[in-house]
Amino acid sequence: MLKFKSLFTGLFFALLLTSCSKNQPQPNILWIYSDDIGLELGCYGNPDVKTPNIDALAAQGVRYTKAYTTTSVCSSSRSSIITGMYPTAINSLEHRTINKLPLPDHIQPVTEFFKAAGYFCSNMDKSFEKMGKTDFNFETDNIFDAIDWKDRNKGQPFYAQVNIKYPHRDFEHDSKHPIDYKSVTVPACYPDHELIRADWAMYLESIQHLDEVIGNITERLKAEGLWENTIIFFFGDNGRPHLRDKQFLYEGGLNVPLIVYNPFTPEKNKVSHKLVSMIDVTATSLDLAGIQVPEYMHGQVFLGENAVKREYVYGFRQRCGDAPDNIRSINNGEFKLIWNRMPEIPYMQLSSYKRLQYPAFTVYKYLHSKGELGYPYNLFMAKKRPEFELYDLRSDPMEFNNLAGKKEFSEIESKLKIQLQSALKVYERGMISEDEATIAKAKESSAKWFKNAMANKGYTGEISDEQMMEYWEKTLLEQ
Repeated sequence: MLKFKSLFTGLFFALLLTSCSKNQPQPNILWIYSDDIGLELGCYGNPDVKTPNIDALAAQGVRYTKAYTTTSVCSSSRSSIITGMYPTAINSLEHRTINKLPLPDHIQPVTEFFKAAGYFCSNMDKSFEKMGKTDFNFETDNIFDAIDWKDRNKGQPFYAQVNIKYPHRDFEHDSKHPIDYKSVTVPACYPDHELIRADWAMYLESIQHLDEVIGNITERLKAEGLWENTIIFFFGDNGRPHLRDKQFLYEGGLNVPLIVYNPFTPEKNKVSHKLVSMIDVTATSLDLAGIQVPEYMHGQVFLGENAVKREYVYGFRQRCGDAPDNIRSINNGEFKLIWNRMPEIPYMQLSSYKRLQYPAFTVYKYLHSKGELGYPYNLFMAKKRPEFELYDLRSDPMEFNNLAGKKEFSEIESKLKIQLQSALKVYERGMISEDEATIAKAKESSAKWFKNAMANKGYTGEISDEQMMEYWEKTLLEQ
């Protein structure tokens, strides 16, 4: 358990305890994390995947279509969600931050607020037997009481996480419900190539494994008599693990499923198009538990009596592995502005992680070298990026038609720029950037990791795109 860092914090918790009404029932709060997922679920309209358990959860709750993570990679996103803060404000933006710092004095993980209110805090993986993923970018001791909520005192409410690795790569084949890659519909943001199709099918099969775990969780809650007193938030820690998605600020990297089951409300099988940032899950969970939301928290309550309307969601990207970057975004639900603050870096800069695990990374490079990567996919091969990208998400959900600089969209572009720059003056205050030596260390480590991984697959020395194509064909098409 983290020690209180200041007298202010201690006093705050004392006030927090008295803010909860003695007569107010304390619901259990359960967060179900999925690793690396987009909206590819049956209840979100995907016909190629079987997700009956997630669909059933949505049928008993509210499904959100415009829920966004603050970043498009797990460690910075999870750091943001557990604190209810933008990652820039807690120095947690670089993926797996090398030089971790403690949280600022007045900021605590949400578990501390639940513990102060008498909650038992647990965190398990899909097996229910091991500690679940945390992956925070700040220094911390174990912030949970135990792995399983079963270890709480009799009658004690719990705040729990179940962290499910699916559909994070490496993808896992679903032998019960295999998906034929020749029949799947690949998103229009990708070229129709057989390797991309095969990879996409495996992604969907991994989602089906996720659905099995969701079924196990709901069955357990019902068997233990907890179903009618547990509010469930199901969501992704970041967007889907594909080339133009994870680690980028396009919709595929930030827009995640969010389903809320609340047994205390009559809302069933509802669809909401309100803007939600995943840090709002943090604030909303506290509020629904009758716990005062700290004033410093960036997250906002998005449902219940204290709900407020969110006008914008913000996205952030910094170094991920050996790929340094600096991108920010703002989205008002209709238009998105992306600010590439290092436009000299190409979209397809070397990412050892993506080269090793994303077949599309090689497919794009290989086809482009042969002059066979057509428009609009070849836009991603540009040697540099525009400083600003503006997209009308209603008419251009794939985000290909950059409207920045066009006269007829100058008003909305100017408005979003002003709002984003104003917000960053607050959310980036005190942010500490990595130095060149740290970035160099990350690049060296990633290069070594890639070399060792490929050596284990039988490839040594300098590996060409042709060899990588050969590897992916054997891996995906010759099973």
